[in-house]
Parts: sequence; C-alpha cells; structure tokens
Amino acid sequence: MPHLPCSIELHDSTLEGIETDCDDAIVKLRPAYIHRDGKGWRQNADLRIGAAAVDLGASTLPAKLADGRIKSQRGSYHNLLDLPFEIIGPVVVTLELFTEEFIRIEGLDATVVLQGEPEFVEDVA
Repeated sequence: MPHLPCSIELHDSTLEGIETDCDDAIVKLRPAYIHRDGKGWRQNADLRIGAAAVDLGASTLPAKLADGRIKSQRGSYHNLLDLPFEIIGPVVVTLELFTEEFIRIEGLDATVVLQGEPEFVEDVA
C-alpha cells in the first residue's frame, strides 16, 4: 500500500489559543485534524512563527477554524499544511473562525510540531 501524504486540515481543527515565547507566536491547535494514509486523526499541534506580530481579531478562544492560509516566498498554502511543515523566510498566516473573525500573524519562519499521540477519528478515503 503506498504511503499517502500527511497534512493538517485547518478547517476541521480547533484553535485553543496563541501563546508568545520571546518574539515567537505559538498557534495551539487542540486538536488539529490530520489526514494520514486515507484516514482522519486528531492530534495536538503547535504552529510556531518566529519574530511574530499578532493581530488577534478573535474575541473568544478556543474556537473552531473555518479556514486558513499561509503565504510565503515558497508559495501559498490554503487550508492544508503538508507534514512535516517548515518554511524559512517571511510568512503571513491568516486564520478564519466560524464566527467570521480573522487572526493575522506576520513573521519569519514557520514550523509545525506535533504533540502527543494521534487518535483515530475516521476513514476518509
């Protein structure tokens, strides 16, 4: 059986909050929805953005994500973040909540770090 791509789907993920660590922003997906080998999984994930400026347009977190985009010199990502995920250079992250509120983060470099163990949710083939 071929190994299929693995990615975080922002649309089905929950944004628990955004923490700061020095100049970095840590977008806490609790849980992130992950596509892996034709199956859906839940697993906590952190999207770390360096030298970040955060425009927190959301009033209440945690919240379900409706959509998300990351723009970089390497290209644009819409709703799916291929794993492993690492971008070097300037990035702009835009997250849309189901409340139609937006969060915008500008920074340098972006990396996803998975936390804990994945939990099986469903077959999505």
